[in-house]
Amino acid sequence: MTVALLLVALALAGVIGTTAYRAGLARGLADAGNVPAPWLYHGAFWYLGPFAFLFPLLGLVLVVALVRGLFWHSWCTGDRGAWRSGVPAMFEEWHRRAHESRPPGGQVP
Repeated sequence: MTVALLLVALALAGVIGTTAYRAGLARGLADAGNVPAPWLYHGAFWYLGPFAFLFPLLGLVLVVALVRGLFWHSWCTGDRGAWRSGVPAMFEEWHRRAHESRPPGGQVP
């Protein structure tokens, strides 16, 4: 039953395709003697030339920036990331030791 239904569907698709092809061919033969009308309008005044491809890229960058701003912090808030309350204590200790005066003789403590 399924195979017969599939064959009927394929035959119907073939008939529709053949009919559409023949209709297009007849239309093309009918229009072959006609001269196309000239284009009456000039191009847009804002023609961008060879750099027109940059505007879709700019749009993509703006969409990514918008999504980033919605889900993460924005670029210009002055947010310092994970160290909002200062640097970790381990770094403070290292920084304090780095700036201490060295003992006489140049030995490292």
